[in-house]
Amino acid sequence: MATERDMLDLLLDRYTAIRRGTISDRWVRAEHVKSSLGYSEGDRIADFVAGDKHGGNSFGDKLALHGHEVKVLRADWLSELRDPAKADAIKRHMHHWWLVVPDANIVKPGELPEDWGLLVPGANGKLRARKGAPRLTPEAPPLAFIISLMSAAARTAHREPLRRDAPITYARSANRCGVCMAVFPCSIHQPREAAAAHTLKAAS
Repeated sequence: MATERDMLDLLLDRYTAIRRGTISDRWVRAEHVKSSLGYSEGDRIADFVAGDKHGGNSFGDKLALHGHEVKVLRADWLSELRDPAKADAIKRHMHHWWLVVPDANIVKPGELPEDWGLLVPGANGKLRARKGAPRLTPEAPPLAFIISLMSAAARTAHREPLRRDAPITYARSANRCGVCMAVFPCSIHQPREAAAAHTLKAAS
């Protein structure tokens, strides 16, 4: 059975796009973003937020925050439907809002709100949009939420090497780390590849 962690890993993969020859990633990723700072009982949490840095033009009209609610069981989805205010605490500051499920059958026809998108793993295991998330008109976020989002992005960046190796980017006539441009494999951001290379070198 798929877990929330499985779905978050798929979201990390979906929202990674490093331009060839650079360490310029289109996306900023943040897991478990709280609606405010502190530990208030009223705080809400978005499971995943992705910031799209590609503005589309000089005015940045296409800059966007994509919020995601992950549900791995139908019972969890039904609970979400009973309390729409829970998602709205953060959704109101997003340009797009997505439901992410491991199985499309978790959501029955007619249940998905019109202003939500739906992401489900496809045949290749990667997340695909079953329903696109329309662009919303978000409210300006309070400073507490902005700092909470920044904090979550920093934590996520530190944890990412625990979940996966950084992508490879080809630059300066060599494969390099897509995060820091160190020669591939980078021991910090590509620890699995680095360990495999060390093992191979020791065996030769």
